[in-house]
Amino acid sequence: MQKLPQLLALPERAPTLTVVAGSKPQSALRRREGLSPSLAAILEEVLRELGTEIDADGSSKFPDHAEVERIIKRCAEKGGLELSHIERDELIEYVEKEQKPFGILQELVDDTSVSDIIVTHSGRICVQQGRRNFATDLAFASREAYEAYVEKLLQRAGSTYSTKKPIADGMIGSSARVHVVHACLCESGPYLTIRLNRFSTVTNEDLLRTGTAPREVLDYLRGIVNAGQTVLTVGEVGTGKTTLVRALAGTIPAEESILVIEDTPEIRLEHPHVRYVTTREANSDGAGRVTPSECIRAGMRMAMNRIIFGEIRDAEAAEAFIDVCASGHAGLSTIHARSALEALTRLELFLGRAQRGVDRSVISEQIVTAVQVVVFLNICPLSGRRRVMEIFEIGPVADGVIRHREMFRYQIQHGTPQWKVVSKVSAHREALESLASPVQLSSLSAVIELGAEEALRESSESHRLWRAV
Repeated sequence: MQKLPQLLALPERAPTLTVVAGSKPQSALRRREGLSPSLAAILEEVLRELGTEIDADGSSKFPDHAEVERIIKRCAEKGGLELSHIERDELIEYVEKEQKPFGILQELVDDTSVSDIIVTHSGRICVQQGRRNFATDLAFASREAYEAYVEKLLQRAGSTYSTKKPIADGMIGSSARVHVVHACLCESGPYLTIRLNRFSTVTNEDLLRTGTAPREVLDYLRGIVNAGQTVLTVGEVGTGKTTLVRALAGTIPAEESILVIEDTPEIRLEHPHVRYVTTREANSDGAGRVTPSECIRAGMRMAMNRIIFGEIRDAEAAEAFIDVCASGHAGLSTIHARSALEALTRLELFLGRAQRGVDRSVISEQIVTAVQVVVFLNICPLSGRRRVMEIFEIGPVADGVIRHREMFRYQIQHGTPQWKVVSKVSAHREALESLASPVQLSSLSAVIELGAEEALRESSESHRLWRAV
Protein backbone atom coordinates (compact mmCIF):
# COMPACT_ATOMS: atom_id res chain seq x y z
CA MET A 1 0.00 0.00 0.00
CA GLN A 2 1.42 3.38 -1.02
CA LYS A 3 2.46 5.53 1.91
CA LEU A 4 0.53 8.79 2.12
CA PRO A 5 2.37 12.05 2.79
CA GLN A 6 2.54 13.07 6.42
CA LEU A 7 0.29 15.87 7.59
CA LEU A 8 0.78 18.42 10.34
CA ALA A 9 -1.96 20.74 11.58
CA LEU A 10 -0.97 24.34 11.08
CA PRO A 11 -0.50 25.84 14.55
CA GLU A 12 -2.31 29.05 13.81
CA ARG A 13 -5.42 27.23 12.62
CA ALA A 14 -5.77 24.03 14.61
CA PRO A 15 -4.15 21.90 17.31
CA THR A 16 -1.26 19.66 16.32
CA LEU A 17 -2.50 16.56 14.54
CA THR A 18 -0.15 14.11 12.86
CA VAL A 19 -2.53 11.58 11.41
CA VAL A 20 -3.75 10.82 7.93
CA ALA A 21 -7.11 9.16 7.41
CA GLY A 22 -6.51 5.45 7.02
CA SER A 23 -2.96 5.55 8.37
CA LYS A 24 -1.25 5.26 11.73
CA PRO A 25 -0.39 8.44 13.67
CA GLN A 26 3.04 9.85 12.85
CA SER A 27 5.38 11.10 15.55
CA ALA A 28 6.78 14.11 13.73
CA LEU A 29 6.73 15.99 10.45
CA ARG A 30 9.56 15.19 8.06
CA ARG A 31 9.42 17.89 5.41
CA ARG A 32 11.05 16.96 2.12
CA GLU A 33 12.76 19.92 0.52
CA GLY A 34 13.02 20.32 -3.25
CA LEU A 35 15.83 18.79 -5.28
CA SER A 36 19.27 20.32 -5.36
CA PRO A 37 19.93 22.64 -8.34
CA SER A 38 21.98 19.98 -10.15
CA LEU A 39 19.34 17.28 -9.68
CA ALA A 40 16.59 19.71 -10.63
CA ALA A 41 18.45 20.48 -13.88
CA ILE A 42 18.76 16.76 -14.65
CA LEU A 43 15.07 16.23 -13.89
CA GLU A 44 14.10 19.04 -16.25
CA GLU A 45 16.24 17.52 -19.01
CA VAL A 46 14.77 14.06 -18.41
CA LEU A 47 11.19 15.34 -18.55
CA ARG A 48 11.99 17.29 -21.71
CA GLU A 49 13.40 14.16 -23.34
CA LEU A 50 10.45 12.04 -22.27
CA GLY A 51 7.97 14.67 -23.44
CA THR A 52 5.11 12.85 -21.75
CA GLU A 53 1.71 14.48 -22.01
CA ILE A 54 -1.13 13.50 -19.69
CA ASP A 55 -4.50 13.40 -21.45
CA ALA A 56 -7.62 14.90 -19.86
CA ASP A 57 -8.77 11.42 -18.86
CA GLY A 58 -5.43 10.71 -17.17
CA SER A 59 -4.10 8.33 -19.83
CA SER A 60 -0.58 8.60 -21.20
CA LYS A 61 2.16 6.63 -22.88
CA PHE A 62 5.08 6.29 -20.50
CA PRO A 63 8.32 4.24 -20.66
CA ASP A 64 8.96 1.46 -18.17
CA HIS A 65 11.14 1.74 -15.07
CA ALA A 66 14.30 0.48 -16.80
CA GLU A 67 13.94 2.97 -19.65
CA VAL A 68 13.44 5.85 -17.20
CA GLU A 69 16.61 4.79 -15.38
CA ARG A 70 18.60 4.74 -18.66
CA ILE A 71 17.37 8.21 -19.62
CA ILE A 72 18.30 9.60 -16.19
CA LYS A 73 21.78 8.09 -16.46
CA ARG A 74 22.26 9.52 -19.97
CA CYS A 75 21.12 13.03 -18.94
CA ALA A 76 23.39 12.95 -15.89
CA GLU A 77 26.41 11.93 -17.97
CA LYS A 78 25.59 14.68 -20.47
CA GLY A 79 25.86 17.15 -17.59
CA GLY A 80 29.08 15.60 -16.34
CA LEU A 81 27.53 14.22 -13.15
CA GLU A 82 27.66 10.79 -11.56
CA LEU A 83 24.60 10.03 -9.48
CA SER A 84 24.50 8.02 -6.28
CA HIS A 85 21.90 5.31 -5.87
CA ILE A 86 19.91 7.59 -3.54
CA GLU A 87 19.95 10.48 -6.02
CA ARG A 88 19.00 8.18 -8.90
CA ASP A 89 16.08 6.69 -6.95
CA GLU A 90 14.88 10.16 -5.96
CA LEU A 91 14.84 11.26 -9.59
CA ILE A 92 13.04 8.09 -10.64
CA GLU A 93 10.39 8.77 -7.98
CA TYR A 94 9.80 12.28 -9.30
CA VAL A 95 9.73 11.16 -12.94
CA GLU A 96 7.32 8.27 -12.34
CA LYS A 97 4.97 10.58 -10.47
CA GLU A 98 4.82 12.73 -13.60
CA GLN A 99 2.96 9.98 -15.44
CA LYS A 100 0.01 10.38 -13.06
CA PRO A 101 -2.76 12.87 -13.91
CA PHE A 102 -1.89 15.14 -10.97
CA GLY A 103 1.83 14.42 -10.75
CA ILE A 104 3.28 14.58 -7.24
CA LEU A 105 -0.12 15.71 -5.93
CA GLN A 106 -1.79 12.48 -7.07
CA GLU A 107 -1.55 10.79 -3.65
CA LEU A 108 -3.33 13.77 -2.09
CA VAL A 109 -6.02 13.62 -4.79
CA ASP A 110 -6.44 9.91 -4.08
CA ASP A 111 -6.86 10.50 -0.32
CA THR A 112 -10.64 10.71 0.08
CA SER A 113 -10.33 12.62 3.37
CA VAL A 114 -8.81 15.61 1.52
CA SER A 115 -11.29 18.21 0.23
CA ASP A 116 -8.81 20.86 -0.97
CA ILE A 117 -5.15 20.99 -1.96
CA ILE A 118 -3.49 24.37 -1.38
CA VAL A 119 -0.07 25.24 -2.83
CA THR A 120 1.52 28.60 -2.04
CA HIS A 121 4.97 27.94 -3.54
CA SER A 122 7.08 25.03 -4.73
CA GLY A 123 7.94 23.89 -1.21
CA ARG A 124 4.63 24.57 0.54
CA ILE A 125 1.83 22.09 -0.14
CA CYS A 126 -1.09 21.93 2.30
CA VAL A 127 -4.47 20.21 2.41
CA GLN A 128 -7.84 20.73 4.04
CA GLN A 129 -9.68 17.96 5.85
CA GLY A 130 -13.02 19.02 7.31
CA ARG A 131 -12.03 22.74 7.20
CA ARG A 132 -8.84 21.95 9.18
CA ASN A 133 -5.54 22.85 7.45
CA PHE A 134 -2.52 20.56 7.38
CA ALA A 135 0.95 20.93 5.89
CA THR A 136 2.41 17.97 3.98
CA ASP A 137 5.97 16.77 3.46
CA LEU A 138 5.63 17.05 -0.32
CA ALA A 139 7.49 19.61 -2.44
CA PHE A 140 8.09 20.31 -6.11
CA ALA A 141 11.61 19.86 -7.42
CA SER A 142 12.04 23.59 -8.08
CA ARG A 143 10.13 26.80 -8.64
CA GLU A 144 10.43 26.28 -12.39
CA ALA A 145 9.02 22.76 -12.10
CA TYR A 146 6.10 24.09 -10.05
CA GLU A 147 5.30 26.86 -12.54
CA ALA A 148 5.42 24.35 -15.42
CA TYR A 149 3.10 22.06 -13.45
CA VAL A 150 0.56 24.87 -12.92
CA GLU A 151 0.59 25.78 -16.61
CA LYS A 152 0.08 22.14 -17.62
CA LEU A 153 -2.77 21.79 -15.11
CA LEU A 154 -4.51 24.90 -16.47
CA GLN A 155 -4.05 23.62 -20.00
CA ARG A 156 -5.84 20.39 -19.07
CA ALA A 157 -8.58 22.48 -17.45
CA GLY A 158 -9.03 24.48 -20.66
CA SER A 159 -7.76 27.72 -19.13
CA THR A 160 -4.67 29.89 -18.96
CA TYR A 161 -3.27 32.81 -16.97
CA SER A 162 -0.83 35.65 -17.45
CA THR A 163 0.01 39.08 -16.08
CA LYS A 164 -2.87 40.43 -18.19
CA LYS A 165 -5.26 37.78 -16.87
CA PRO A 166 -3.77 36.83 -13.49
CA ILE A 167 -6.68 34.77 -12.07
CA ALA A 168 -7.84 31.58 -13.75
CA ASP A 169 -10.39 28.84 -13.05
CA GLY A 170 -11.14 25.54 -14.70
CA MET A 171 -12.38 21.99 -14.25
CA ILE A 172 -10.46 18.77 -14.84
CA GLY A 173 -13.11 16.20 -15.60
CA SER A 174 -15.95 16.44 -13.11
CA SER A 175 -13.81 15.84 -10.05
CA ALA A 176 -11.32 18.68 -9.68
CA ARG A 177 -11.85 22.44 -9.77
CA VAL A 178 -8.60 24.33 -10.33
CA HIS A 179 -8.07 27.93 -9.20
CA VAL A 180 -4.78 29.77 -9.83
CA VAL A 181 -3.53 33.24 -8.91
CA HIS A 182 -0.52 34.47 -10.89
CA ALA A 183 2.70 35.30 -9.03
CA CYS A 184 2.32 38.97 -10.03
CA LEU A 185 -0.53 39.29 -7.51
CA CYS A 186 0.90 37.35 -4.58
CA GLU A 187 4.00 37.22 -2.44
CA SER A 188 5.47 33.85 -3.36
CA GLY A 189 3.04 32.34 -5.86
CA PRO A 190 1.62 31.26 -8.05
CA TYR A 191 -1.14 30.19 -5.67
CA LEU A 192 -2.84 26.95 -6.65
CA THR A 193 -6.03 25.59 -5.08
CA ILE A 194 -7.61 22.31 -6.17
CA ARG A 195 -11.13 21.61 -4.89
CA LEU A 196 -11.88 17.88 -5.07
CA ASN A 197 -15.35 16.59 -5.76
CA ARG A 198 -15.58 13.10 -4.24
CA PHE A 199 -18.86 12.11 -5.92
CA SER A 200 -19.17 11.64 -9.69
CA THR A 201 -22.91 11.56 -9.05
CA VAL A 202 -24.69 12.39 -5.81
CA THR A 203 -27.96 11.06 -4.45
CA ASN A 204 -29.82 11.52 -1.19
CA GLU A 205 -28.65 8.02 -0.27
CA ASP A 206 -25.04 9.22 -0.55
CA LEU A 207 -25.80 12.13 1.79
CA LEU A 208 -27.49 9.73 4.19
CA ARG A 209 -24.45 7.44 4.26
CA THR A 210 -22.07 10.34 4.90
CA GLY A 211 -24.23 11.68 7.73
CA THR A 212 -25.11 15.00 6.08
CA ALA A 213 -28.66 14.60 7.36
CA PRO A 214 -31.04 11.78 8.39
CA ARG A 215 -33.52 10.30 5.94
CA GLU A 216 -36.48 12.29 7.29
CA VAL A 217 -34.75 15.63 6.67
CA LEU A 218 -33.59 14.59 3.19
CA ASP A 219 -37.10 13.34 2.36
CA TYR A 220 -38.49 16.74 3.32
CA LEU A 221 -36.02 18.50 1.01
CA ARG A 222 -36.76 16.02 -1.77
CA GLY A 223 -40.48 16.73 -1.31
CA ILE A 224 -39.95 20.49 -1.45
CA VAL A 225 -38.04 20.18 -4.73
CA ASN A 226 -40.60 17.75 -6.20
CA ALA A 227 -43.35 20.19 -5.22
CA GLY A 228 -41.75 22.81 -7.46
CA GLN A 229 -40.36 25.13 -4.78
CA THR A 230 -37.09 27.09 -4.90
CA VAL A 231 -34.38 26.09 -2.44
CA LEU A 232 -31.42 28.28 -1.50
CA THR A 233 -28.43 26.39 -0.05
CA VAL A 234 -26.27 28.39 2.34
CA GLY A 235 -22.87 27.88 3.96
CA GLU A 236 -19.23 28.82 4.07
CA VAL A 237 -16.52 27.48 1.76
CA GLY A 238 -16.25 23.69 1.71
CA THR A 239 -19.41 22.91 3.69
CA GLY A 240 -21.12 20.89 0.94
CA LYS A 241 -23.47 23.42 -0.67
CA THR A 242 -22.87 22.29 -4.24
CA THR A 243 -22.98 18.63 -3.23
CA LEU A 244 -26.42 19.12 -1.68
CA VAL A 245 -27.64 20.99 -4.77
CA ARG A 246 -26.49 18.12 -6.99
CA ALA A 247 -28.30 15.58 -4.81
CA LEU A 248 -31.53 17.62 -4.76
CA ALA A 249 -31.33 18.22 -8.50
CA GLY A 250 -31.21 14.47 -8.94
CA THR A 251 -34.74 14.26 -7.48
CA ILE A 252 -36.27 16.59 -10.10
CA PRO A 253 -38.90 14.67 -12.13
CA ALA A 254 -37.54 13.21 -15.37
CA GLU A 255 -40.11 14.98 -17.56
CA GLU A 256 -38.91 18.47 -16.55
CA SER A 257 -36.27 20.47 -18.41
CA ILE A 258 -33.31 21.76 -16.38
CA LEU A 259 -30.89 24.59 -17.17
CA VAL A 260 -27.62 24.67 -15.22
CA ILE A 261 -25.66 27.96 -15.17
CA GLU A 262 -22.20 28.18 -13.59
CA ASP A 263 -18.95 30.13 -13.73
CA THR A 264 -16.91 26.92 -13.51
CA PRO A 265 -18.76 23.75 -14.56
CA GLU A 266 -19.09 21.54 -11.47
CA ILE A 267 -22.70 20.37 -11.48
CA ARG A 268 -23.27 17.41 -13.79
CA LEU A 269 -26.57 15.56 -13.63
CA GLU A 270 -27.87 12.21 -14.82
CA HIS A 271 -31.11 13.61 -16.17
CA PRO A 272 -32.72 13.17 -19.61
CA HIS A 273 -33.45 16.87 -20.12
CA VAL A 274 -30.57 19.02 -18.87
CA ARG A 275 -28.56 21.75 -20.57
CA TYR A 276 -25.45 23.54 -19.34
CA VAL A 277 -24.43 27.15 -19.88
CA THR A 278 -21.14 28.59 -18.62
CA THR A 279 -20.40 32.26 -18.06
CA ARG A 280 -17.31 33.75 -19.62
CA GLU A 281 -14.77 36.27 -18.39
CA ALA A 282 -13.49 39.06 -20.61
CA ASN A 283 -10.38 38.32 -22.65
CA SER A 284 -7.10 40.19 -22.31
CA ASP A 285 -8.55 43.00 -24.42
CA GLY A 286 -11.52 43.37 -22.09
CA ALA A 287 -14.04 41.97 -24.56
CA GLY A 288 -16.21 38.88 -24.76
CA ARG A 289 -17.57 38.76 -21.20
CA VAL A 290 -20.84 36.89 -20.67
CA THR A 291 -22.33 37.63 -17.25
CA PRO A 292 -24.38 35.30 -15.04
CA SER A 293 -27.40 37.56 -15.41
CA GLU A 294 -27.18 37.36 -19.22
CA CYS A 295 -27.15 33.56 -19.00
CA ILE A 296 -30.11 33.54 -16.61
CA ARG A 297 -32.15 35.86 -18.80
CA ALA A 298 -31.28 33.76 -21.85
CA GLY A 299 -32.55 30.75 -19.93
CA MET A 300 -36.01 32.29 -19.69
CA ARG A 301 -36.29 31.82 -23.49
CA MET A 302 -34.99 28.24 -23.47
CA ALA A 303 -38.23 26.48 -22.48
CA MET A 304 -36.80 25.26 -19.19
CA ASN A 305 -38.80 24.26 -16.11
CA ARG A 306 -35.99 24.49 -13.55
CA ILE A 307 -32.96 26.69 -13.20
CA ILE A 308 -29.88 25.67 -11.25
CA PHE A 309 -27.54 28.58 -10.67
CA GLY A 310 -24.13 27.66 -9.26
CA GLU A 311 -23.54 30.54 -6.87
CA ILE A 312 -25.01 33.98 -6.19
CA ARG A 313 -21.89 36.15 -5.87
CA ASP A 314 -22.97 39.68 -6.73
CA ALA A 315 -25.89 42.06 -7.09
CA GLU A 316 -26.39 41.44 -10.80
CA ALA A 317 -26.57 37.65 -10.37
CA ALA A 318 -28.88 37.95 -7.34
CA GLU A 319 -31.32 40.19 -9.18
CA ALA A 320 -31.43 37.89 -12.22
CA PHE A 321 -31.92 34.71 -10.15
CA ILE A 322 -34.64 36.25 -7.96
CA ASP A 323 -36.36 37.62 -11.04
CA VAL A 324 -36.46 34.28 -12.90
CA CYS A 325 -37.66 32.35 -9.82
CA ALA A 326 -40.29 34.97 -8.99
CA SER A 327 -41.61 34.60 -12.54
CA GLY A 328 -42.59 30.99 -11.85
CA HIS A 329 -39.45 28.94 -12.56
CA ALA A 330 -38.40 26.80 -9.60
CA GLY A 331 -34.69 27.03 -8.85
CA LEU A 332 -31.73 25.82 -6.86
CA SER A 333 -28.73 27.96 -5.99
CA THR A 334 -26.05 28.58 -3.37
CA ILE A 335 -24.85 31.63 -1.49
CA HIS A 336 -22.07 32.18 1.02
CA ALA A 337 -23.32 33.04 4.50
CA ARG A 338 -22.91 31.90 8.12
CA SER A 339 -26.58 31.18 8.77
CA ALA A 340 -29.91 30.91 7.00
CA LEU A 341 -31.00 34.35 8.23
CA GLU A 342 -27.70 35.91 7.17
CA ALA A 343 -28.33 34.58 3.66
CA LEU A 344 -31.58 36.55 3.48
CA THR A 345 -29.74 39.66 4.64
CA ARG A 346 -27.14 39.17 1.91
CA LEU A 347 -29.87 38.81 -0.69
CA GLU A 348 -31.46 42.04 0.51
CA LEU A 349 -28.08 43.81 0.28
CA PHE A 350 -27.44 42.47 -3.23
CA LEU A 351 -30.88 43.49 -4.47
CA GLY A 352 -30.52 46.88 -2.80
CA ARG A 353 -27.33 47.51 -4.77
CA ALA A 354 -28.94 46.34 -8.00
CA GLN A 355 -32.14 48.37 -7.47
CA ARG A 356 -31.02 51.73 -6.12
CA GLY A 357 -33.79 53.71 -4.49
CA VAL A 358 -36.24 50.80 -4.28
CA ASP A 359 -37.97 50.50 -0.91
CA ARG A 360 -36.75 47.66 1.29
CA SER A 361 -40.27 46.23 1.60
CA VAL A 362 -40.40 45.82 -2.19
CA ILE A 363 -37.07 44.00 -2.13
CA SER A 364 -38.30 41.72 0.65
CA GLU A 365 -41.45 40.92 -1.32
CA GLN A 366 -39.31 39.89 -4.29
CA ILE A 367 -37.30 37.48 -2.10
CA VAL A 368 -40.31 35.76 -0.50
CA THR A 369 -41.95 35.37 -3.90
CA ALA A 370 -38.85 33.74 -5.35
CA VAL A 371 -37.40 31.61 -2.50
CA GLN A 372 -39.42 29.18 -0.39
CA VAL A 373 -36.81 27.23 1.62
CA VAL A 374 -33.32 28.05 2.92
CA VAL A 375 -30.91 25.28 3.99
CA PHE A 376 -27.79 26.07 6.01
CA LEU A 377 -24.82 23.68 6.06
CA ASN A 378 -21.71 23.73 8.21
CA ILE A 379 -19.01 21.48 9.66
CA CYS A 380 -19.96 19.64 12.86
CA PRO A 381 -17.45 20.57 15.62
CA LEU A 382 -17.78 17.09 17.13
CA SER A 383 -17.23 14.85 14.11
CA GLY A 384 -15.79 17.19 11.47
CA ARG A 385 -18.60 16.06 9.14
CA ARG A 386 -20.64 18.26 6.83
CA ARG A 387 -24.12 18.70 8.28
CA VAL A 388 -27.44 20.26 7.43
CA MET A 389 -27.58 22.67 10.37
CA GLU A 390 -30.94 24.38 9.91
CA ILE A 391 -33.81 24.58 7.48
CA PHE A 392 -36.19 27.55 7.26
CA GLU A 393 -39.35 28.03 5.27
CA ILE A 394 -39.69 31.61 4.09
CA GLY A 395 -42.99 33.24 4.94
CA PRO A 396 -44.66 36.52 4.01
CA VAL A 397 -43.37 40.01 4.75
CA ALA A 398 -44.89 41.58 7.86
CA ASP A 399 -44.03 45.06 9.14
CA GLY A 400 -41.21 45.20 6.58
CA VAL A 401 -39.57 42.02 7.89
CA ILE A 402 -39.34 38.66 6.14
CA ARG A 403 -41.05 36.10 8.34
CA HIS A 404 -39.74 32.57 8.48
CA ARG A 405 -40.60 29.24 10.05
CA GLU A 406 -37.77 27.07 11.36
CA MET A 407 -38.37 23.43 10.41
CA PHE A 408 -35.26 21.50 11.48
CA ARG A 409 -32.26 22.35 13.68
CA TYR A 410 -29.07 20.37 14.22
CA GLN A 411 -27.87 19.91 17.79
CA ILE A 412 -25.55 17.73 19.84
CA GLN A 413 -27.01 16.21 22.98
CA HIS A 414 -24.75 14.20 25.30
CA GLY A 415 -22.25 13.78 22.48
CA THR A 416 -24.90 12.48 20.08
CA PRO A 417 -25.69 14.34 16.81
CA GLN A 418 -29.40 14.82 16.26
CA TRP A 419 -31.90 17.00 14.43
CA LYS A 420 -34.73 18.67 16.31
CA VAL A 421 -38.04 18.89 14.46
CA VAL A 422 -38.88 22.46 15.37
CA SER A 423 -42.10 22.64 13.39
CA LYS A 424 -44.33 19.92 11.94
CA VAL A 425 -46.52 22.44 10.13
CA SER A 426 -45.31 23.35 6.66
CA ALA A 427 -46.65 26.08 4.41
CA HIS A 428 -46.37 23.47 1.64
CA ARG A 429 -48.12 20.66 3.52
CA GLU A 430 -50.76 20.02 0.89
CA ALA A 431 -48.18 19.74 -1.88
CA LEU A 432 -45.88 17.54 0.22
CA GLU A 433 -48.64 15.15 1.21
CA SER A 434 -49.99 14.83 -2.34
CA LEU A 435 -46.69 13.67 -3.87
CA ALA A 436 -46.29 10.15 -5.26
CA SER A 437 -44.00 9.58 -2.26
CA PRO A 438 -45.78 11.76 0.31
CA VAL A 439 -43.94 13.60 3.08
CA GLN A 440 -45.85 13.51 6.38
CA LEU A 441 -44.20 15.90 8.83
CA SER A 442 -46.88 15.28 11.44
CA SER A 443 -45.70 11.69 11.85
CA LEU A 444 -42.12 12.66 12.72
CA SER A 445 -40.76 12.29 16.24
CA ALA A 446 -39.59 15.42 18.06
CA VAL A 447 -35.92 14.46 17.62
CA ILE A 448 -34.28 12.54 14.76
CA GLU A 449 -30.94 10.77 15.11
CA LEU A 450 -28.63 9.18 12.58
CA GLY A 451 -29.17 5.53 11.75
CA ALA A 452 -27.49 3.09 14.11
CA GLU A 453 -24.89 1.96 11.55
CA GLU A 454 -23.85 5.49 10.57
CA ALA A 455 -23.80 6.70 14.19
CA LEU A 456 -21.54 3.81 15.24
CA ARG A 457 -19.11 4.40 12.37
CA GLU A 458 -19.02 8.13 13.03
CA SER A 459 -18.46 7.68 16.77
CA SER A 460 -15.53 5.36 16.09
CA GLU A 461 -13.93 7.74 13.57
CA SER A 462 -14.37 10.79 15.82
CA HIS A 463 -12.81 8.97 18.76
CA ARG A 464 -9.81 7.93 16.68
CA LEU A 465 -9.35 11.42 15.23
CA TRP A 466 -9.56 13.41 18.45
CA ARG A 467 -7.43 10.94 20.41
CA ALA A 468 -4.59 11.95 18.07
CA VAL A 469 -4.92 15.64 18.90
